[in-house]
Amino acid sequence: MKTPLFTRALAALFAAALALAPIEAAFALSVDQTRILSPRDAQSQNPLYYRLTINFNDKNIGSGQAFGAMAQGTFIDSIDCYVSTAFNATSTNVITLGTTASSANEIVASGITAGTPGIYHLTSAAGLGLAVTASGPITLYAKYAQTGTAATTGAVTCVIKYEINNDM
Repeated sequence: MKTPLFTRALAALFAAALALAPIEAAFALSVDQTRILSPRDAQSQNPLYYRLTINFNDKNIGSGQAFGAMAQGTFIDSIDCYVSTAFNATSTNVITLGTTASSANEIVASGITAGTPGIYHLTSAAGLGLAVTASGPITLYAKYAQTGTAATTGAVTCVIKYEINNDM
């Protein structure tokens, strides 16, 4: 029969081993780029949203990374972003959201200048309303463009709030 002291010692040994195990940094935008992204549908008249965190070192973020999809006629209501850690490339630090990987700026055309921490309410973003979904379904992309010495820090969380076209 095992004693309480043996059980506690075993638990302490397990905790110590777990603390020594290397923990891999999690990249916020690590979406499998070969996966087919399907639009979300709540089956009701509730707003939906995509929330994504973009880090300066997300894999291939400089070439645009897919993170979601929207159906035809989806109404993009708002886009809000919060820069929690400033991106520190020496010349420019621009986050864009769009419908193509190459430019990724069809929704947030001028981008978010992410060199200063704080909240960004993108009330005049080019893709608000039906601008990018009127003619068909879209895939959503995020991109970080930097110039000058490469960034060593940076994190921004964006929320895209939208309503699908479920009119009766």
